[in-house]
Amino acid sequence: MKREEVLAALNAGEFDGISHTYQPYSGYGKNNHQKVMSVSCGSIEMTQITSGKFFDGKENERFEDRSTEVLSGYEAVDFIESHPYYFSQRRPDLF
Repeated sequence: MKREEVLAALNAGEFDGISHTYQPYSGYGKNNHQKVMSVSCGSIEMTQITSGKFFDGKENERFEDRSTEVLSGYEAVDFIESHPYYFSQRRPDLF
């Protein structure tokens, strides 16, 4: 993978509009985790959604927590290197 050229393409907005929702997976206990990726303005926004339920003493209560991390620069290039599929469809010459 051509890291410098991928970074330049990311900053130029050539990967804008790429988004993907990764399949949910079960963590410890009864919680489910799912990741959602979207690319815009030269950065990758990763949102992890954790959902599940807990017993509050009377009944089961459902919850959903979202945490968002924004990757830019070489952090984003590292992410693209580990998840190249959707990016290589847009610019196969860089991979």
